[in-house]
Amino acid sequence: MKKPLLTLIVLAASIGLAFSQQFKVKGVLADSATNKPVEFANVALLQNGKILEGTTTDVNGAFEFGKVNPGKYSIQASLIGYKTRDSDKFEVKSKDIDLGSISVSAAVRNLNEVTVSEQKSLFEERSDRMVYNAEKDISIRGGDATDVLKKIPSVAVDIEGNVQLRGSANIKVLINGKPSAVVARSVSEALKQIPADIIKQVEVITSPSAKYDAEGTAGIINIITKKNALKGTSGSVSPNFGQWNNWPNASINHRNKGLTLTANGGFSNWRNKRVMNQLRTITDADTLTFQDQQQWVKGNGKNFYGSMNADWDVDSLNRIGAGINYYDGRNTNGFDIQFEESRQGIVSEYFRRNMSRTYDWSGATFNLDYTRLFKKPKKELTLLMMYAFEGEDSDYWANVRNREEQIFYREKSYNINNNKEGTFQLDFTNPLDSISTLETGAKAIFRQILSDYRIASALDGSTNFNDMPELANVFDYNQQVAAAYAVYSRTPKKHWGINIGARYEHTFIKANFLNGTRPFSNDYGNFIPSVSLSRSLPKNQQIRLSYSQRIQRPQFYYLNPYVNQSDSKNQYGGNPYLSPELTHSAEANYSVSIGPTSINAAFFLRKTKNAIESISSVDSSGVLTQIFQNVAENAAYGLNLSANTKIIKQWTVNGSLNVFYNVLESAELKTRNADWMYRINLNSTVDFGKGYKAQLFGFYNSPRVNLQGRNGGFGFYNIVFQKEVLKKKGTIGFGYDNPFNRTISWRNDFTGSNFVQVQDVAMYRRGWRINLKYEFGKMNGAQREKKRITNDDKKSGDGNN
Repeated sequence: MKKPLLTLIVLAASIGLAFSQQFKVKGVLADSATNKPVEFANVALLQNGKILEGTTTDVNGAFEFGKVNPGKYSIQASLIGYKTRDSDKFEVKSKDIDLGSISVSAAVRNLNEVTVSEQKSLFEERSDRMVYNAEKDISIRGGDATDVLKKIPSVAVDIEGNVQLRGSANIKVLINGKPSAVVARSVSEALKQIPADIIKQVEVITSPSAKYDAEGTAGIINIITKKNALKGTSGSVSPNFGQWNNWPNASINHRNKGLTLTANGGFSNWRNKRVMNQLRTITDADTLTFQDQQQWVKGNGKNFYGSMNADWDVDSLNRIGAGINYYDGRNTNGFDIQFEESRQGIVSEYFRRNMSRTYDWSGATFNLDYTRLFKKPKKELTLLMMYAFEGEDSDYWANVRNREEQIFYREKSYNINNNKEGTFQLDFTNPLDSISTLETGAKAIFRQILSDYRIASALDGSTNFNDMPELANVFDYNQQVAAAYAVYSRTPKKHWGINIGARYEHTFIKANFLNGTRPFSNDYGNFIPSVSLSRSLPKNQQIRLSYSQRIQRPQFYYLNPYVNQSDSKNQYGGNPYLSPELTHSAEANYSVSIGPTSINAAFFLRKTKNAIESISSVDSSGVLTQIFQNVAENAAYGLNLSANTKIIKQWTVNGSLNVFYNVLESAELKTRNADWMYRINLNSTVDFGKGYKAQLFGFYNSPRVNLQGRNGGFGFYNIVFQKEVLKKKGTIGFGYDNPFNRTISWRNDFTGSNFVQVQDVAMYRRGWRINLKYEFGKMNGAQREKKRITNDDKKSGDGNN
């Protein structure tokens, strides 16, 4: 009896050992045409058609699954640019399996012989954002990033480069998903430094999830520059010229095995010219004072923008990256101001002020990142680090003359700023199953801002200047932000998808002043929820509902207490005691594709408490001062419609309408201002064949309200012709902006407790541009994407002043 029992036990143990033993399955992917290894391809281990495990090939095309139970399996390999390949079935029994070399064929062969009949649309609607494919737009070439943003539905750019998204300037602009110190200082100045030719796409995210920093109450605009994702060496040179701007730029990319190097840069030499007539009526008791000011402005600037990035794929699971963005600029505006003040028909003051105002800055952003992939598909850990610094000098000098053109007063000032910022960020993405993902992360930001400003004057008009210490100060501002988030997403094919998340941010502030002003400190926490529901419907329809809460911290432009007095009757400055704004935002989005036509409609509402507004007041000496204050509640309710279609195969038309009702209220100032606002965009491209193309673009911005009045509306249009040359490696283009209007003109109206002011402004914008471009190099293969750090947590200067 014992012997059969012992035999049964041994047999059972042998069977259990056989099933508990695991084996290795390995192989190599090779290009069927060149027999070269295929790097970073996705390889899945399948059993009965289901994916059990996934991995990626290394730089030698090799892959391996280390713990495979006995059974029957197959391998599936996929990579962008190649056809998906399923291997023959094989059986794992009692030893490791070496599948040898598995050939995969390219999805497209002989690129020089293929005729592309359908290109990517100019605009794309994705589940959480709208994408503008700028590289497909010939009308932006030779311009800067301002020209690119003008083309996007829901984005408004005024003639001086100030950006609004659905009527709000409270946005965050990122470059390749990363912050930039120059963007934090002034969005309009940053956009002037980026050549349009190097921009690949622009993403507009109006309802960001909790994964993003909580800043940017209206949303996020991410500018993505061109990068070569293919092996080999390639590049381009674009010597662009224009009546108002010369923008030569170049780029080069190199990738060999696991190392990728990219660099691009450009130089801008721009000019502008404008005229403004301003009439201010001041009420003092029963007396009316009239101030009539005429201002002629000529400006010029030289800006350089460049970046270098290196990425090293250590193996199929580990990547290290580093990069630097550098910028340098000097912008000068010359003012000729004629001022006359009168009471009861008698001139009480007259002067002519000749002035020059210069902004000279330079800065850099350094990035270092590490990415760890796992054998489980889409599981990823990233560590991102960034350090940025910027120095800026803003100076002015002024000579003041009487009617006899004699100088009776001189003034000069300088403001030296130094900004430093460091960031550490950790993100972890873990797929729970084939349709569900959990993302978690933490972040720490450290900022220091230092401003030192001085003013000196010569009261007798001589060159013997004396300091004015009562108007000088040193401002030392420190801010730290600690944040953590969690986001769960589930995207089934036939049911509602959900993205729900929460973020917590805690802010610490400390500020000191040299002139005896009491220092202050503050800290506050913000819990930021977000939720989004989306579903694909039959017949190419998609619907999305979303809600998010956002905050808007004031940054240096709003905080610096320095009052710029370069125009003695119109001064402006910051407020170091500002608090953050808090915004609730909701959106319903519907999109549909019908043949060659795609239509998108978005209904949105946005309400902001503790809103930061520039408040103007006039003192007893007739000087108007603009200071930022937390005095308002803002609300916007609107609709954004956009459509793309092909009238015929060679004629594409894109258009959009953004209309909304904007309400601004201030209980403190007992002021309310509200009105409808809209923006219309139209873009039309005709392909005549044989390399000839033409494009017509135009937009109109309606007047926009502010708390104390309104800014006038204006329109812009241009036409561009382009010819491909040198076997499509080169292009020659000619464009003309506003051919039938020498200037763009608008009127601004402001009202305060004791004044009414009207400004008539004319900006000279009619001009030509010549766009040249030559592309070189040869590429093949593909590389995987990488993450970048994204500080989208600051309210940036809009450059209005």
